[in-house]
Amino acid sequence: MAFKAKNVTAGDTSPLVPVFVQKSYFDKEFGSATGMAEFTITGKWQYGQRDKTGAARFVVLHDLEHKPYQLRFVEGWIVKLGPPVAKLVLSVTGYGVYADQVDKLKALLGDPLHSYNTAIVNSGDVLLVPSELKSYSFGNAGPRTVQWKQITMRSADYYCFTVADVTQSGQDVTFFIQKEWYDNDKSADANHISKVAPKNANGEYEFKVDAKSQYGQVDSKGKGRWVVYHDKGRTPYQHRFAKSVLQSAGHASATQLQDLADRFGFGGVNLTGLLNVVENYAGDYLHNFA
Repeated sequence: MAFKAKNVTAGDTSPLVPVFVQKSYFDKEFGSATGMAEFTITGKWQYGQRDKTGAARFVVLHDLEHKPYQLRFVEGWIVKLGPPVAKLVLSVTGYGVYADQVDKLKALLGDPLHSYNTAIVNSGDVLLVPSELKSYSFGNAGPRTVQWKQITMRSADYYCFTVADVTQSGQDVTFFIQKEWYDNDKSADANHISKVAPKNANGEYEFKVDAKSQYGQVDSKGKGRWVVYHDKGRTPYQHRFAKSVLQSAGHASATQLQDLADRFGFGGVNLTGLLNVVENYAGDYLHNFA
């Protein structure tokens, strides 16, 4: 089964994400649904994409013992519909231009599907950070306020994005940046992201993870690791960052809230008292990348 879905966590207002679901899995997951079904992308899903930036990504739910190349999912539309019609259908997925150029499509999608949640962001990885605020910064473009005690109570604003880790095949990484180091790309501050990360052809900052950034995580194995770029003289506990996102979720549904929790490594946690659980598991200071 193939359809398009709306990414509500990213703030999409229309269905943009191509979804492929093996029929038996579709019957099991969505067979009893009425109206619009809400679902969360977990480790049971895989994805294909045009390149390591995550461009034109589509998601797949199927038997993980199946090992089709990414190409097979897009190529199937071309064979079934024929190039002229397929060109129109595939244009919404970012592959329309290849509807009559299958050989070029094979070069782009000649790898197996990728699995979610298999990689941990490490020093040396390159993250693609948007240079403009967009709605997919966890539902809105506004900053998140992080509070902490450092002799006295302090607070600061951060932007939070889901970014692609190109070193890890485009895996999603949660990235926080202090507001002053993101606003106004004409800033003279040597720490501004425009001064430490070059822009690529798509206008995204290619931010290299190294000693200038820090990270939080749920356990010593790196579960749910997220990246923070800020003044390292600040000393908020890790949980303050996760809490800032969860508290700003507003009227998110239980599914959406659980998805946000999953991003920080709290999958399977009962939503009742979630914020207290976050404090218990992420109650240490941020760690430094080497």
